[in-house]
Amino acid sequence: MLLYGQGFAPMKMNLPVTLSIMSRDHCQWPSTFISRPWLGIACAILLGTGAATMSAMNLYVAPNGNDAWSGKIAEPNAGKSDGPLASLAGARDCIRHLKADGALSEPVRVIFAGGTYPIDEPVVFGPEDSCTADCPISYEAARRAKPVFEGGRRITGFKPGPDGVWTASIPDVHDGKWYFEQLWVNGKRAQRARLPKHFYFYTEGKVDHGIDPVTGQPVDWSGRAFKARPGDLKLPKDPRDVTLVAYHSWEVSRSHLQYFDPEKNIVVTTAKIPFGFCAWGPQQRYQVEGFREALTDPGEWCLERNGTLSYIPLPGEDMTKAEVIAPGVAEQFVEFTGDPKNGRFVEHITLKGLSFQHGQYVLPQEGHGDGQAAYSIPAVIMGDGARHVSIDRCEIAHIGIYGVWFRGACTDCQVTRTFLHDLGAGGVRVGEGGVEPNPSLQTGRCVVDNNIIYSGGRIFPGCIGIWLGETGHNQVTHNDISDFYYTGISVGWSWGYGPTLTQSNHIDFNHIHHIGQGVLSDMGGVYTLGLSPGTTISNNRIHDVYSYDRYGRGGWGLYNDEGSSDITLENNLVYNVKTGTYHQHYGANNLVRNNIFAFSMDGQIQRSRVEDHLSFTYMNNIVYWKTGNLITAGSLKDKNVILATNLYWCTDEPVRIHEYSFANWQKLGKDPGSINEDPMFVDADHFDFHLEPGSPAAKIDFKPFDYSKAGVYGNRRWMRLANSLTYAPLEFAPLPPPLPPFAFKDDFEDSLTGAQPADARVFVEGKGDSIAVTDETAATGKHSLKITDTPGLQYAYNPHFYYEPNHKSGITRFSFDMRIEPGTIMYHEWRDNASPYKVGPSFWVRNARLEIAGKPVLDLPTGQWVHYEVSAGLGKASTGTWQLIVTFPGQQPHSFANLKCSPDWKTLTWMGFSSTAQEKTAYYLDNLDLRNGK
Repeated sequence: MLLYGQGFAPMKMNLPVTLSIMSRDHCQWPSTFISRPWLGIACAILLGTGAATMSAMNLYVAPNGNDAWSGKIAEPNAGKSDGPLASLAGARDCIRHLKADGALSEPVRVIFAGGTYPIDEPVVFGPEDSCTADCPISYEAARRAKPVFEGGRRITGFKPGPDGVWTASIPDVHDGKWYFEQLWVNGKRAQRARLPKHFYFYTEGKVDHGIDPVTGQPVDWSGRAFKARPGDLKLPKDPRDVTLVAYHSWEVSRSHLQYFDPEKNIVVTTAKIPFGFCAWGPQQRYQVEGFREALTDPGEWCLERNGTLSYIPLPGEDMTKAEVIAPGVAEQFVEFTGDPKNGRFVEHITLKGLSFQHGQYVLPQEGHGDGQAAYSIPAVIMGDGARHVSIDRCEIAHIGIYGVWFRGACTDCQVTRTFLHDLGAGGVRVGEGGVEPNPSLQTGRCVVDNNIIYSGGRIFPGCIGIWLGETGHNQVTHNDISDFYYTGISVGWSWGYGPTLTQSNHIDFNHIHHIGQGVLSDMGGVYTLGLSPGTTISNNRIHDVYSYDRYGRGGWGLYNDEGSSDITLENNLVYNVKTGTYHQHYGANNLVRNNIFAFSMDGQIQRSRVEDHLSFTYMNNIVYWKTGNLITAGSLKDKNVILATNLYWCTDEPVRIHEYSFANWQKLGKDPGSINEDPMFVDADHFDFHLEPGSPAAKIDFKPFDYSKAGVYGNRRWMRLANSLTYAPLEFAPLPPPLPPFAFKDDFEDSLTGAQPADARVFVEGKGDSIAVTDETAATGKHSLKITDTPGLQYAYNPHFYYEPNHKSGITRFSFDMRIEPGTIMYHEWRDNASPYKVGPSFWVRNARLEIAGKPVLDLPTGQWVHYEVSAGLGKASTGTWQLIVTFPGQQPHSFANLKCSPDWKTLTWMGFSSTAQEKTAYYLDNLDLRNGK
């Protein structure tokens, strides 16, 4: 017989079938889908699951059901004594009982009527819920029905107040039973009240030490404190409900605040964050959110601990009719939890046509931060020890974490034709972060195909659309991934050339676009790590990849990062990216072949590290751009990279590769067989990269490919949905305002003993040498900095430390107190960043004498504190000289004026102290004070 499933071609089957059709009355369409046409399309598509199947036992579930009933009939009977079940957990338990009674000998179809199924905790499927390949279990939507597993709670009772703010009272929040950090109004994620409203605040630098406001004692704040710009922050007196969102190049951390000093502008979080603050320079981006004082603009909301929910409606929103939903208590919805170490798996279960919505995430007290990819964040559907588990034609929406993760010991699992959107983190993950040595516990052979993954990273911007960790033999194909702030697809989880499980993965025919969006850096449309033999990245269409690259890390179309090796990248179309269509950081034996690369803003190709083996072969590619060098950064000059038979065309100026014209580049023996000709695209300016007849691309043996096949396929409505999604206009954040000249005062009273000096770069060898705060002596107060030298160090200039003032104009003055001891040999020096560097102020202490320009000028006492003041003009204020004033206790100052600097020294980049003694000795510093002015 011929069977027709919704949206599928007819299938010929020779099996007996049962056909179950639910009443249209069971199809309940939430108002969010009525008000948002594109979601209405999604609903129709997701519900289009054919109900025809092989002979099976049917169980029914409906919102008006009862988990005490049999589930064998679709509607409650006349006496209300039997009817459908009421929940996913109830259906699971019913099947458990049937299995225990020996009543299962055929496949089971659990058919859900349309409507809402509240869920307050994850439904866990264990090995006892498994079935077999001949008798699988499917939990599926009835024909044309939309069952929604709802983790949210609807909030009503809003009342208008001053300044356009509407409020509702939530007693469970006041009583400490419930809290939430996400809100949806009429189906859209609302913006938690934040500052600034657009783009970012910028720090002025990190703070490593301070005084605890409760105990009054010195405390270590390293990794958890920074100095804000004056005037930026207006925080509540109790800042504990303020969330700090800090941006770290390719990741983001979220923190609660412990303390804010409005006079010193010092912000302290409850715990250390990955990377610490200001790892990429003093001006780190951040935002603050979640507090009433930040609530000023339409579309914003905040929740106070007294249970008051406040919201400012958008134009046209009627809060007497609006559907307002907050996540309940369920962060996760479904768990497939096997016991793989004991050979017990969860097997042959399918979720089909089901919708999971409104998942919780509440920031823990210690905050959250990951090194990459929001790695520690779980998913609303989790698999461990799962085999032959499928997520098909489902919807996962409005959640706080990842969508699906087949993590440990999962094989032959699938995520297909599923719509994942409005995600706190990313879409789909496969594999773990470590190399599992036991083959029976490794994850692999999974399929992620024909999914739409849209609008992710709403809480964790560093997440990934599809992430493959230590896993092999997977297929990631025909997915549409868009509207993320970091990488589209990430493959591998090993930095370098160590052993991996990442092999023979196929990343093919995906459409990856509108990612990065100027928010994070060091990303790729497809990003790889580590050894990946047999892996292909082919026939993908990648475009609109734009990074925030003030830190020098970019956004590339194809990005082979650390150790990426043995990967074939071919037949890809990459265009409209920030810093290169292809980048290899370092790796070996990658093949980049037969791709079309076009319109990168800042160079087209990057190779960051030259190694003593073949990095990659780059051939038969068409590279098309408007202006600038072919090379973004790095080098293509050596023999361990092969470029050949490529077509290069720069529309607005002659092609340049490094410092060479194309002709001179080829005279060096580079790019044999390559040509510099217009490839004759049909309409490159409008992104039609098909070739006109007579294109010279044939000269380089380029094989045309159909890039329109990238992305989703099948039902026309499904394909239209992918094409109907919208994106915010691209905006790059402006550069931060310039910092005031670096200045500091440090008397070490706020520092713990043993701490290193704040804001300085410290170098010790750990062989008895040290630079640390001590309470042995002090010029004032109780603390000073002790620099301890010892014999046998590798470098004579250790221990040493320095600051990086970067002063370029005006007069810089630096004063400090120093106490030397017998045997002290040290110098203090100011330098620029030239190569070789030029020196400004510089003096030595040797044999208890002050030396300037190699000549003793003043005897110094040991065991006593002496005050030093150094000053010099910079830039236009430079006179080529510097001044020194030395003051002994109770005596008149000793002045040294018009001391000579190196010729042309005019900037202060490096200011340091170095001990060069060859015996055990020490000296002490206190009251360091650096300033720059007119």
